[in-house]
Amino acid sequence: MSGLLGDFLVLIGPQHLAAGMADMSDAALWPPLAQDAPVREAAPAANVRVWLRGATRVLGDGAAGGLGLALEPHQGGARSAAADPRDAVVAAWACERRFAHETLHGRYCYVLWEDGGRHVVACTDTMRTCPVFHARVGDGLLLASDLRLLLRSGLVAPRVSPQAVYQFLNFSYVPAPLSAIEGVGKLPAGSCLDWSESGLRVQPYWDLTYPEDDAAPEAQRAQTLRQTIVDTVRDYRCADARGWGTFLSGGTDSSSISGILARAHDAPVHSFSIGFLEDGYDELPYSRIASTHFGLQPHESRVGEADAVAALPRLVAAYDEPFGNASAIPSLHCTDLAARSGVSLLVAGDGGDEIFGGNERYRKDQIFSRFHRAPAPLRALARGIAHLLGGFESRLGNRVRNFVHRASLPNPDRFYSDDAFASKHFDALLGPALRGAVQRDDALDVQRRIYAQAQAGAELHRLMYLDMKMTIADNDLVKVTRAAKTSGVEVAFPYLDRRLVDFTGHLPASDKVRRLNKRHLFKLAMDDILPEAIRRKKKQGFGLPVSVWLQRGGAYADLVTDLVLSDRAAARGYVDPEFVRQLIDRHRRGLWDHAADIHMLAMLELWHREYVDPLVDHADAAPTRADAAAVAA
Repeated sequence: MSGLLGDFLVLIGPQHLAAGMADMSDAALWPPLAQDAPVREAAPAANVRVWLRGATRVLGDGAAGGLGLALEPHQGGARSAAADPRDAVVAAWACERRFAHETLHGRYCYVLWEDGGRHVVACTDTMRTCPVFHARVGDGLLLASDLRLLLRSGLVAPRVSPQAVYQFLNFSYVPAPLSAIEGVGKLPAGSCLDWSESGLRVQPYWDLTYPEDDAAPEAQRAQTLRQTIVDTVRDYRCADARGWGTFLSGGTDSSSISGILARAHDAPVHSFSIGFLEDGYDELPYSRIASTHFGLQPHESRVGEADAVAALPRLVAAYDEPFGNASAIPSLHCTDLAARSGVSLLVAGDGGDEIFGGNERYRKDQIFSRFHRAPAPLRALARGIAHLLGGFESRLGNRVRNFVHRASLPNPDRFYSDDAFASKHFDALLGPALRGAVQRDDALDVQRRIYAQAQAGAELHRLMYLDMKMTIADNDLVKVTRAAKTSGVEVAFPYLDRRLVDFTGHLPASDKVRRLNKRHLFKLAMDDILPEAIRRKKKQGFGLPVSVWLQRGGAYADLVTDLVLSDRAAARGYVDPEFVRQLIDRHRRGLWDHAADIHMLAMLELWHREYVDPLVDHADAAPTRADAAAVAA
């Protein structure tokens, strides 16, 4: 197992210092605190040690791709900072009390401690691809790369957070800094934790900014963007093309990355693509266009309903918190395909939509914005038509009412309304206990705070900032990295490289979405790289046909329906079973697409059964390790 795929659990405090590694697939290694890792004495002049996890390199070391893997405790030595990223972390802190974010590059998290465990610093990378969970335990601090390690330690009670459940029922994931368990937090993207006797502070060390100050002519901006993209992507190339490859959906991001890397290698680059049997969901024809155009070595597979049903248990094992994004299923099949082909690293295109302006929601928001600014009489007429259609239960009527309602809202409220399942149905959906523990706008307030803190003038850039903080850091990257880890594959994200992200912030918002044209400058920059058919294709991604499967009935529909309507799910009290039955009925009748909502409820129930129920049952039957620790103390 590589360092990146390993996990850590560290308990640090004045009275104790324990650390361990674990393979999450091997229950025999849980909890890792049972096996203390060796910790060498620090040099008197630099009483600092660090635990670094990730695939990273030190900026300026000249390495291409630089996947330097390290996971053991480490004390600064005689090597140069360029030779070992851990030395860069130790040097930055021991000498100047600085975080190492200006030096490290790529995927990483680290835990650094000094003074006998009385001062601890923990950091995660700029997009939180390597998570850090934290919890106070007596006079110490418990840190882990996986929430399940905290639960298995017996030092954290398995109490599910009502707020986290509510956020999940809106977003299909639990956004940072929340975690699914009360008393446990997780570091947001680009942030560090600083803990000492004076308390615990979490603060950002890097953030996206949008100065929009690039005033060069458009042709020059396009050329500079092209060169910046090419240079950044080539930094992620590997000398041996046999052990790595690319995700290839046939979209602009994965295709451009595959093309740039193919041009940088003499041997064909391996690409991995997933298709579906249902019409309207299969993108393999586009991935084949890209693989032929770039001379790739393509690997393809199709996912059917039976494959999806079989994958659900592995998906539950992949995610330490409830995760309801159904596209995790094709992501897992894609990383499995790569692993079977002998590939250990995949280069992904995640983040391109959010820095270049390719998300379909940005174009839709331009349309909503026009309605929002329309003369009052026109808006009143539209509301009247929507009201008349309200008397007829039909898909068209529902769409018209939904459009008018959303277009009447300011941002970020209207942008958020796509992710507002629990908020929208607050009174009818939520059970009394959960409804009493949260406020209707709690989830919306999360997005309002992020939207307000964006250092951007353009509304589009504020929406892109919101997406980077939530859709990317808390959803898409969690989906891909956890699926890949389950398959035994590592992932790299060149379009989320901090240098490229910072560069695109200097471009005007109109370079991202101009009128209704998405990716305006990116398409100009990639004109000689991407084939025209891919530049013009409609975005689709890894959308899974769960809507079709639920409507027609079958193994998938039977499984998720049994889960969400089970007595065990009802006993949790999160949602009203009768309302869930109505959702299923409306979906089957084609009145609205509730597939994502129903899948989300099913994944919440599966997560509970796998990770919470066994610990609660065990706690009722026997003393916990926390009890044993208290007795020992």
